[in-house]
Amino acid sequence: MRQKIKIIILFLMLIVLTGCSGNYNIKINADLSIEEKLELNVENSDDTYEKTLKIFEDNKINKDKYDVNISNDEVIIKYKDKYDSIEDYIINSKVYPQIFNKIQYNKGKDYIELYVDENLKIKNNNINSSSSNLTDLDVIQLNIENPFNINYTNAEITNQHMYTWTIKKGDTNKKIYMQFKPNFNKFPYRPVIVGILILIVSFYLIYKLVSKYKKTQRF
Repeated sequence: MRQKIKIIILFLMLIVLTGCSGNYNIKINADLSIEEKLELNVENSDDTYEKTLKIFEDNKINKDKYDVNISNDEVIIKYKDKYDSIEDYIINSKVYPQIFNKIQYNKGKDYIELYVDENLKIKNNNINSSSSNLTDLDVIQLNIENPFNINYTNAEITNQHMYTWTIKKGDTNKKIYMQFKPNFNKFPYRPVIVGILILIVSFYLIYKLVSKYKKTQRF
C-alpha cells in the first residue's frame, strides 16, 4: 500500500509540470493483457531533468519502467507498465486516474465495452481548480491499440488498429467509447499439438510393426 501511494505521488509531481504535453498509449494484446506507456515532453527549465530523475530514484521506481532524457530544450519522460488483464489495468493503473476518475467496463457474451464520460481533472481557463493532477497540461493524446474487430467507437482518429482521442487544455469533459469483439474462443493449440504428436508416434509404431512383419514373411 505504501509503495502504491508513493507511485501516485510520483505521477502527481511529474504531470503537474507547466507546459507539458504527451502521449498516453494503451495496447490491448490478443490475450487481453494490457501494455501501458506514458510519454511526457516538458520544458527543460529549473533543473527539470535532475528533479525528475530524483523523483524516480527517491520513490525507488524500477528502472525498467522509466526513462528520462534531454532532447533539445525538452525533457522527455517515459513510463511503462504491464497488466495481466483489462480488469487488472482498471484497478491498478496509476496513470489514467490522473485524467479522469473511472473507466466503465462491461463484458458481454460476445463483446467487451470500454466507456468514459467524465469531467476531466485538468485545470483550464474556465475552471478554478487547485487539484494536483494534470494541471497546466497543454495537450495529451490518448492512443488505444486494439487488434480485435471494433463494433463501434467514437475515436477522433482511426488508423488501422490504432484509435486516438486528444485532450487539450480548456476541455472540461471527455467521452471515450469502444466496443469490440475479442476472440473468446481461442484456438486449442495445446490439445491439437498433443494430438498430432500422438498420431506421429502411432504411425511410427505401426510402421515399425508392419516392417518387422514383412521381414518375417520373407523367410
